[in-house]
Amino acid sequence: MKRISSKLAMVLVVTLLLVTVTASAQIYKYYSPGTIWTVTTIRIKPGMDPAYLQYLDGNFKKESDAMVKAGYMKSYKILRTLDDDSSWNLIILRQYKNLASMEANEEKADELARQLTGDDQTQMRGYEDRSKIREVLGTKTARELILK
Repeated sequence: MKRISSKLAMVLVVTLLLVTVTASAQIYKYYSPGTIWTVTTIRIKPGMDPAYLQYLDGNFKKESDAMVKAGYMKSYKILRTLDDDSSWNLIILRQYKNLASMEANEEKADELARQLTGDDQTQMRGYEDRSKIREVLGTKTARELILK
């Protein structure tokens, strides 16, 4: 009896392991996980494009380039819609190597931002000033899927 139940237990364990391996392999059957992107949707207020684009070409670019150079961010992109009939008309994309590095470098990136743009009070004034020319609708974090 003991031999049969130990053999049966061994067969069950091996079967469960095979099912687990097969299930995990199926997850990545169609794609490989890629980099992490944050997607921020912006609504530029009517007539305020030049003011917001000036900010993007100035402080935003300076800070983003420094984040890339320091290795805290992989790259960034800005996309502007050709029409204004949607809820958003500009997207800011920031690319990170992976979720772990994005989270691990968060404090270092904040410190670098303080060095470049000033202390928390200065940054808050900047947020308030920009809120007059644009509205941040939201930010989502997404993983790039590389199709096989």
